[in-house]
Amino acid sequence: MTMNKIWDKLRKYNRGAYRQFKFCIGFAVLLISSYLMMLFSPLVQNTLPIGGDTRKQVYMIFWIAVAGCTIFVLYATGLFYRYKSRELGVFLALGTDKGKLIRATLVETAKIVVGCTAAGIAGGCVVSLIIGKIFEAIASRANDNKFGFSIMGISYTLAYGIAVFILVLISMMRYLKRSNVLDIMNQQRKQEPLNKTVTAKYLVSGIVLLVIGIVLSFFVPNISLRVFHHVMGIWTNLFYLLVLLGLYRIMVYSIASHRRGKNPQKYYNHVISYGMLKFQGSTIVRNMLVITLLVMGGLFASYYVPMALGRSAEDVYEDGYEYRYTGNADEITEEEVKALADEYGVAIENYREGEFIQVDGDGVIREDFDAKGNLIVEYAGRYAAYECINTSQYQRMTGQNIEVQDGTYYMIVGSDTRESLYYQFGDMEKLYPYDSTDAYPLEYAGNAVYNSLKLGWAFDEDMRCVISDQDYEVLRQNLPEERLITQVLFDSENSDQAIEFANALYREYALRVPDNMKVPGAYSIVRHELDGEDYGYNYPAVYDPENAARESDWRYVPNFVYLNAANQFLSYAVFFMMLMYVAVICLASAGIISYTRSQSIGISSQQVFEDVGKLGANNDYVRKLLKVQVKKVFVLPTIVGCIGMYCFEMLLLYQNDNSYSAVEIRALGICLIFTLAVVLYQYVMYRISLKKAVNMLGLAQ
Repeated sequence: MTMNKIWDKLRKYNRGAYRQFKFCIGFAVLLISSYLMMLFSPLVQNTLPIGGDTRKQVYMIFWIAVAGCTIFVLYATGLFYRYKSRELGVFLALGTDKGKLIRATLVETAKIVVGCTAAGIAGGCVVSLIIGKIFEAIASRANDNKFGFSIMGISYTLAYGIAVFILVLISMMRYLKRSNVLDIMNQQRKQEPLNKTVTAKYLVSGIVLLVIGIVLSFFVPNISLRVFHHVMGIWTNLFYLLVLLGLYRIMVYSIASHRRGKNPQKYYNHVISYGMLKFQGSTIVRNMLVITLLVMGGLFASYYVPMALGRSAEDVYEDGYEYRYTGNADEITEEEVKALADEYGVAIENYREGEFIQVDGDGVIREDFDAKGNLIVEYAGRYAAYECINTSQYQRMTGQNIEVQDGTYYMIVGSDTRESLYYQFGDMEKLYPYDSTDAYPLEYAGNAVYNSLKLGWAFDEDMRCVISDQDYEVLRQNLPEERLITQVLFDSENSDQAIEFANALYREYALRVPDNMKVPGAYSIVRHELDGEDYGYNYPAVYDPENAARESDWRYVPNFVYLNAANQFLSYAVFFMMLMYVAVICLASAGIISYTRSQSIGISSQQVFEDVGKLGANNDYVRKLLKVQVKKVFVLPTIVGCIGMYCFEMLLLYQNDNSYSAVEIRALGICLIFTLAVVLYQYVMYRISLKKAVNMLGLAQ
């Protein structure tokens, strides 16, 4: 009988391990290949800003996904060779030359990995095509970007497949370096007992470490920043290690501490289960901790979209269209806007224009921390160019009746504008008439809320204010046309035609702007004048006149609400897809690790189950023993991971402004649904794992 025939017969007894290994390799490659195909498709690339933070975040998410899949593959490879040890041991026991065995194993592994990688890449292409077409349908209302496969996507996919191939072979070679036949044959039965006797003090110490870690890493830095204006630095993240240590001690206690207590009969009924758990305790505890972290990682990724959508829903604009341009711009007139709207069958409603003036003023700088971590609060006599409108025009533009006394001003803010450590109402106390060093004092009188007129965060360079008609006339004198801002507001019905019109209007607006308007969002005229060539934001704005869907970094970007909503949904859909990959990777890893640990428990404890049966125990009792073992792997990690991540998300939202808005409460409700879905997923995996272990041990009813 040839070596191949013997190997074929041995494989029949180990088919489950082969299927599991093939699935893990193929699944990991499928996830990464579909991710890469989507990431480098024209649809996504034309949506992400060139060189922007969003693009950097997407690439960071990609590397997280790669790390997760790579760990997933290495874990699966280790398990495969743990199961395969019996096959290798048989050949070594029969006297097979180790070099020949290594070569044969190398060829077999190479065939499996190449086949699974090819299947994963093919599956990834299909998955990305389906998702891409769905995205096309989502994006069609806002732009005509199409999904397609790119050379970059295919190249990186092949590179990852090659990397997986190399990693698996390296892992195999390290495993086969063992020279002791018995070590290889008994690898599958290797136990790692938990040689600890722990008391209730051990549990209490774990809980204390957990609480201290959370307080020192999360609460203390926030309290220090808010109350004392002192930043403690990223080193406080090291305290999260106390959280991990606390979790570890809690899980060790759940495995190692079982006492008779007040109900000794219960203890004696489960004494065999307790002993079996402790016999494999070290491995089980490690797996429980890893599963907990994976569950938390999956939930953290899935929580992003409802939170992001919730934050975007807080902006409710009064007007569907808002844009502004400086006095030297050859911008589109009211007649041209209405003519363009007629081409698309859109009715313009409530068109109006108003004038803002850009005037230099003082302010307070709260940007940096000193060497000791204390916030630096520095007054700047000439800080930013603020945009001001007079009372009459503001009332006409908004319909709000506000009275502004001479020498005072109202800040124009949004309904969600809040003070923070870095931004405070009323920082501006004086303005400077153009080409004058004499200050014009103004006193903060309150806020005027109108979302469509608010810029950015409504503070610093984005601050707009309403001043009296008299103050306005004084400050407007001698201003160059670049400092005169025409503000346009109007509305229309929300329809597909309106979005097409908005795209056309965006193109016309973007193509006509002068050079002084082609500046990034953080640009400051005053800072540029003061810093000269050293000014950090002296670079061109990032925007695409032909593609409004592409995220921009542009100070004068128009706000077309219906178009932005469609484009924003596409951007969030891209993020949702990317983060869902991370969530799927984490949760799939948690499920697979839980499943394989359950099967390992069954295999490792098979002799114990047989001995218990010989002593008179029936299958029902043995199944109960197995059920206790398997539940330990699933229940505590799932509970800790789900509750811990949900509570952490609640803390994150609360620490922003020490309250929960209605939108945040709704977002938390969606997050709760995601959390319950993970619980259900883990329960299904538990049932599958238990059923498989029962059938494997021949304990089915």
